[in-house]
Amino acid sequence: MHDWIGAGRESVQVTAAKVELARYDWSTYRAPTGNGFGIPDIFMRILEADSDSDLLGCTLEYRLEVQSMVYEVALPAVGVIVAAYAENLPVAAEMELMNVLHNIITGEPHASELEMGNYDLVERCVERAREGIWVMYSKLSKINADFMLDVLDVVDLDRARVAAFRDRWQVD
Repeated sequence: MHDWIGAGRESVQVTAAKVELARYDWSTYRAPTGNGFGIPDIFMRILEADSDSDLLGCTLEYRLEVQSMVYEVALPAVGVIVAAYAENLPVAAEMELMNVLHNIITGEPHASELEMGNYDLVERCVERAREGIWVMYSKLSKINADFMLDVLDVVDLDRARVAAFRDRWQVD
């Protein structure tokens, strides 16, 4: 386990998202900045935020994808995002994660990924997101219903279920 998730430190709560985060050597993944170095620190700020103000200036924007052009680093990141939805995060943290998840699953592989033969990168990200489908449904609220249901529209193969939840939340 990586030291930065708080191994051995009693004051840092270990959560499923932090364990998922620690499973990967982020510097080995292709990313907009060259590799995924630094991404765990951003995720940790998001996961440890106690309030929306703790997240000022903290974003995953341009770290996993750029203008919905997805990089390899997005695949492990989706697992962390889905695990994080099981946490009790501030609204701003959930919205940050939802925004980046939406950009990934509605995007397409960056040209550099296509050159590497990584044609199905986005499809694999969607498959990984499906692992947390019920957690995403449980996080539906008036604040995020439009956006979360757009994510679920891509992730959930059960069209009738998505429609039922759209009706419940009265979202077109």
